[in-house]
Amino acid sequence: MAGVLNSGGVGGVMSPAAVLTGMKLAVLRRSMSGPRAASLIAGGVCGAPMAVGTALLGLVDFPVPEAGVGTIALVLLVWTVGWAVGPTLTGGDPTLRLSYFALVPQPPRRLALGLLVASFVGVTPALGLVAFAVLVVFGAGLGPLPALVAVPGMLLQLLFVVLLAKLSLQGLGSVARSRLGWELSSLLVGLVCGFLNTGWFGLAFFFKLLGGHWAPTVGTVVRALPSGWSVVAVDAARRSDWALVVACLGGLLALCGVLFAAWTALLARQLVRGGTAGGGTAGGGRAGARRGAGRGARLRFLPDTPGGAVVGKELRLWARDPRRARFLRIALWTGLFTGLLPVLGGFPTVLPWTGVVLALYAGPLGSSLYGLDAGALWLTLVVPGAERVDVRARQLAWLLIVGPAALLLTVAATLAVPNGGWAWPWLLAVLPAVLGAGAGLVPLMSLLGPAPFPDRPGGNPLDGFSDESGDQVRMQSLAVLVLQLFAALPAAGVVLAGTLLHSSPLRWAGVVVGLGTGLLYGWWMGRAARRRLESRGPELLDVMRKGVRRGTSSVGGPVGGAAGGPAGRSQEEQVLLDRLARRRTAAAGLLVTVGVLSTAPQGGVALAMSLLAPANRSWFLALYLPPGWQVPVASGFILLGAVCFVGVYRLIRAKHAAERGTE
Repeated sequence: MAGVLNSGGVGGVMSPAAVLTGMKLAVLRRSMSGPRAASLIAGGVCGAPMAVGTALLGLVDFPVPEAGVGTIALVLLVWTVGWAVGPTLTGGDPTLRLSYFALVPQPPRRLALGLLVASFVGVTPALGLVAFAVLVVFGAGLGPLPALVAVPGMLLQLLFVVLLAKLSLQGLGSVARSRLGWELSSLLVGLVCGFLNTGWFGLAFFFKLLGGHWAPTVGTVVRALPSGWSVVAVDAARRSDWALVVACLGGLLALCGVLFAAWTALLARQLVRGGTAGGGTAGGGRAGARRGAGRGARLRFLPDTPGGAVVGKELRLWARDPRRARFLRIALWTGLFTGLLPVLGGFPTVLPWTGVVLALYAGPLGSSLYGLDAGALWLTLVVPGAERVDVRARQLAWLLIVGPAALLLTVAATLAVPNGGWAWPWLLAVLPAVLGAGAGLVPLMSLLGPAPFPDRPGGNPLDGFSDESGDQVRMQSLAVLVLQLFAALPAAGVVLAGTLLHSSPLRWAGVVVGLGTGLLYGWWMGRAARRRLESRGPELLDVMRKGVRRGTSSVGGPVGGAAGGPAGRSQEEQVLLDRLARRRTAAAGLLVTVGVLSTAPQGGVALAMSLLAPANRSWFLALYLPPGWQVPVASGFILLGAVCFVGVYRLIRAKHAAERGTE
């Protein structure tokens, strides 16, 4: 790699950019199968409507151009915040990681330039370019000169958000090594997740803010922010104010230069330190030792048994490991913001569910439990009979961390809501079921599809799982979230039946069903995880040590040979198999997206809101129908989601059968 990057180019400047862009294109072209393809397809399906809708905003007939400028500036601000926060949630682009080039003899500036150019290859930059085309559409409605000015404005806007995304990931990653950084980065991600969950309930508050006496101030602020400079330049071209055009576009270009210089400095610092400085857990030295001693004293209540030792180890890891601690805090902040944001719109009904949301997110965020330990799995495998103890102790530790926090948050939030007594049967029925399902799914899912976290001591805690591991973790997290929702249906169904029949004993019987199903989920799935660890331990350890690689099953060895496939498989058969796998993966990604949207928001949430009869209908289709049709249509969406998930299961089974049949 070093020789290639040092090869000649046009003045030797664009060589790293060309090489790294070619590398990224090659990786993307040869890895479009399995979870990677499903993840890209799901992201494209969800992002394309938003990008196209943003571009079409420029066709709106605003009463005056100034109103259009303020509206578009506000929308561009939302996109800019999304680009800045997004990498902290996804871990950034795993294709070309900085650690790959730590030993390459290239100046940081040239390497940063190459990585920046390669960043424009992919689905996300394409969607951003489509969204920022709103400047061209809006400018075309104002005249030819504004449309001409909008073209460099659109390109500078894309460059600005890409640089901002890289700087935010690198900068927050450095901050996230401290305990304060854990909280700040987790709060930011939790706010985004909470807004995606229930932010629409608070839109009325923001609309009042923009439409009331604060509107002129808000409009001025969104224009003055760098995210609005491009649309201000387009409007200035309409008025032939060329000094303002040059100032806005020139200022945006200069700001991009400052962001690039800052990102390059952070990149050079990490390359020089080799990812070892500032790492580990927050707070080293004597302070860290005192905190460790204090935690050890608090854990003396654990029995002096193998199970007690594993529980103690897990509790310490959840408290000390930056990534695990960050996952827990993300779940906590997501639950809080999911309940608090609707209060801004005058809808406090969601507030009691904050503890349930915390448990729902703690499961997916912990679905890579064994992957976080990576090669340390051998410590369990070399001890005869330790598999059962290890799985059960991990389940207990997860429950000890998540359960009390979820219960305390549920009680506090419910007591804070006036007349919130109606929620107690629902909460006490659903919460145990969700906690039990999460305690079972966390170890089971991490062993069914192991995705080891790269072992980088002192690395960036915001880094996502690399390559195929990252895509697999995202799909697993989505599966755990959906399965936890389905696990709560029996208990919620009993409470719903009691509510419809006006039977108080039947409503409270849902609590017993929730406790029973929660215990059943935890015991049964924990048993399945233990059997998986016992039967496939060596294969799992191999994946944990070497990582998830394209062309290999999760723990079962290669499904394709180095040249043309396994013995007896021709190159043509391998090509056909790969093509069929891509089609099935594309269909699975589409079905997963439709299934999640149908089951959760358009189905479950709409069904609950139709029963509560809220005034805010938001984007739930069933709520726009007559009252007699709302429950059947919402139930139909849930059924549609179930059909989609059955289709995904059948596609996965067919894919595995095809792989086994051609081996």
